[in-house]
Amino acid sequence: MEKPLKKLLKPGFIALISSFLAGFLLLMSAFLSYKNTEKTLDTNLKLQALSLEVVLQSLFKTFDINLLKERKDFFSELLLNERWEGVAFITLYDTNKTIVLHSNPDLIGQKVEKSFLLEEKRQTSFFTLKTGETVYLYENYVINKQNPLILRIALHVGPVMESLNFARRHFYIDFSLSLLLFTGGLGAFFILSRIERSLSRMEELERWQFITRVLLHEIKNPLASIKGFAQYLQRKCVEKPAEKPLTIILKETLRIENLLKELSHFTFSREPELKIIDLKELLEEVVESLKFLYEEVQIEITPEGENFKTKSDPEKLRSIFLNLMENALHASFEAGKEKIFVGLKEKGEYYIIKIRDEGLGIDEKILPYIFEPFFTTKSRGTGLGLAIVKKFCEELGLDLKIESEKGKGTRACLKIPRSL
Repeated sequence: MEKPLKKLLKPGFIALISSFLAGFLLLMSAFLSYKNTEKTLDTNLKLQALSLEVVLQSLFKTFDINLLKERKDFFSELLLNERWEGVAFITLYDTNKTIVLHSNPDLIGQKVEKSFLLEEKRQTSFFTLKTGETVYLYENYVINKQNPLILRIALHVGPVMESLNFARRHFYIDFSLSLLLFTGGLGAFFILSRIERSLSRMEELERWQFITRVLLHEIKNPLASIKGFAQYLQRKCVEKPAEKPLTIILKETLRIENLLKELSHFTFSREPELKIIDLKELLEEVVESLKFLYEEVQIEITPEGENFKTKSDPEKLRSIFLNLMENALHASFEAGKEKIFVGLKEKGEYYIIKIRDEGLGIDEKILPYIFEPFFTTKSRGTGLGLAIVKKFCEELGLDLKIESEKGKGTRACLKIPRSL
């Protein structure tokens, strides 16, 4: 329970959650404000239309509608006399959508373009006229059992739309600010996470530097004495029973020496010493070293081209090649094979080196962890080889990719800038 809580309390997560929460609240506030403005304006328009409807319905009850139909200018005179502000037009039409009365007498007898009440069962709607003006329409039935008629009241929405557009503009501004908060939070999260990882790496490196110093100081000197005495006894003792134990002692001291050397490479980094080197020659030197250690191995180098010169640190490159090839050999040994393949070619501004084995491949679940220090699947491995390779590649500006398929082997692809 403590670890997830500790993770949530990290600065990156706090910045991310805070910005997302602030952005969400701002967005919701803007949205609710806009919807509230829209609802208020719609209510005001509907109330205005209802007040007009009450007056008109009372007139229809007082006067016979058939008599009103004969007075084609009834609505136009009514608008002129009553001086109703904000009214665009008033019309009365039947269920066939034929206009019976209209504030513009010239339109009587024509068909209405659309009836929201008949077609969509809606009383109110915003509608754009052929003139381009948007009006607010209110429709309701006029009480007439013999021949139902529909009253339509159209209101100007210019001032109302200004208020609505103002609210909409504010919503867009707040929406943009919310996006800025979201992206800012994400940016802060990634930056703070990167800083935190860097600090964590620095702390981890300091711990390993301290441990390595202690190991080098406390183990290296006694180990050299043990190795020296074992070599001395091996030369002086001719008895067969003593030969095997002394050989084991020497092998184990060499293994500890290699471990200390790997720890030193991983922990204490020196600046790269750039020299002009031939990659083909360096690969051949590493191959000869491996053939000396593993007598029965077969390492096939297939260069494509003649000139493979570049400027880099030869010792760090040697360590990269050695670790990658040794890993490939161990993988092939596990599969009962003794051969690996090394390809070298020039491609654009880079030299491409591919090291392929005939091993069992790496499980895709553990592939993301192979460069982590002390991660190993070998019974006697240190887990530092690929961590050192990754570190040296970063220092030298090399690109390394490991591709593997279970049961089909592994391939390491190294891109080295030509530099010359």
